[in-house]
Amino acid sequence: MKDICTWLYTPASSTDKLEKALTRGADAVIYDLEDAVHPDRKEFALSALVEFLAHRPDTPDTSVFVRINPLDSPWSAREIEELADVRGLEGIRIPKVELPSQLEGIRRTLPGVRLQALVETASGVASIQDLCASDAVDSVSLGDNDLRAGLKLGHDMVLDQIRGRLVIAHAAAGKAAPNGSVYPRIKDLDGLREDSLHLKGLGFYGRSVLHPSQIHVVQDAFRPDQQEIEWAEEVVEADRSSSMEGVGAVMLANGQFVDKPFVDKAREILRRAGS
Repeated sequence: MKDICTWLYTPASSTDKLEKALTRGADAVIYDLEDAVHPDRKEFALSALVEFLAHRPDTPDTSVFVRINPLDSPWSAREIEELADVRGLEGIRIPKVELPSQLEGIRRTLPGVRLQALVETASGVASIQDLCASDAVDSVSLGDNDLRAGLKLGHDMVLDQIRGRLVIAHAAAGKAAPNGSVYPRIKDLDGLREDSLHLKGLGFYGRSVLHPSQIHVVQDAFRPDQQEIEWAEEVVEADRSSSMEGVGAVMLANGQFVDKPFVDKAREILRRAGS
């Protein structure tokens, strides 16, 4: 399964954008039935999306996900039922998840589809470890803006603590690094890059985007830079040499001690760099 760095949200009600979204260069498109669609347009958006997905062009380089409405909404049950028959649907993103048990029925209805839980409430934050450990859940993401509002956060110190918990819970469950939430200021590409590098430093990989102009900025921010690649190459070569000599750990030219965790990290950097 390929790494997904960029996830482009696209309103399911904007029929003129459904096919275009697949050509924008994102690793995945998330057709949105929730926040981007007015309540009066929910039924139309679902019908239009299901019809499009039934005849969509084959795009092997772009994964297709759908964000449904919250499970306690009047629309989600029908959305799950309709999407069960859609071909080539890789995943469903479910908003405002608070307990793993909420997703067990969806797992039975959509056995081959990846389920992504969105944590956007205090109760969801309290269940992060259980959600990440659940076999029903493929990954967990945070709804940063909902959490800021719901927890009345004035800055991101508490949010970063929650992010750290999510990274640890993902790793403890043996799941890939989580992806970050959207950066809402679409025209502030410098801010997007700085914020993406911050998420990368916290242990995230990739993030959702609201506009195609944000895609390449995010991809560049999460791509290993030349310094990281050179370090990784040196570590892998040192490991190769130490293995031939029967030594368990070695020291790099700069005095850094290298053992298995560093080698694993180096190999991951080179894999993401395409080396």
